[in-house]
Amino acid sequence: MKTKDFIKILQEADPSGEAHIRMPDGIPFAAELKPGYWDGPYNYLDEDQNWVYSTENNKVDIHCRGIYDHVDLMMSTYSIPSWEEVTSKFKFNLGYSFESHRKEGEDRILKEAKEAYEHLASMHGGFRDGGVKRALENSERGWTWFQNKLADDPTLKPNIHKYYTWKVYDENGKEECSNLHNVEAILNSGLFERIDNEVQSGFYQWVKK
Repeated sequence: MKTKDFIKILQEADPSGEAHIRMPDGIPFAAELKPGYWDGPYNYLDEDQNWVYSTENNKVDIHCRGIYDHVDLMMSTYSIPSWEEVTSKFKFNLGYSFESHRKEGEDRILKEAKEAYEHLASMHGGFRDGGVKRALENSERGWTWFQNKLADDPTLKPNIHKYYTWKVYDENGKEECSNLHNVEAILNSGLFERIDNEVQSGFYQWVKK
């Protein structure tokens, strides 16, 4: 189906444009135009109702957010909210006559959200603990970290210098990669502090507190 046909269907179903969309894969939040071959083929029905699997011309990907995605967006390796904070981002406006029906709907959503939360909290917690352990061990070995001062430039969006243009040296002075693996714990664990000492021109040095 072409986008103009889909728009027509929506306008015929809801001329006001005020109804909410319900889709099996979650809540639609973005549309992205791509060449037909990019990221794999797409499907559509042609004029004769044939199912066509194609890589030709262009396609629009409709991105949807599921419950897992909604929980995931609230979390990061160094910012894991409580379960109570997560549940506060789920609202229920159910007009069922029977309270048991309302509770059944709420419980179904929150059960899936809790499973997502427990998995993601465990995953991010493991990343955090492993990163902190590695950073402390490397600091004891004599590693040094220097962050590009361009990380403070508010005009750079996105700003790659937050994580990816550091100067990182091991105990032998060999330069290591500037990436999340080597710098995220330095930046976010609270165990290291940033010093403007010009040991490396144009860079801050991060040292263990």
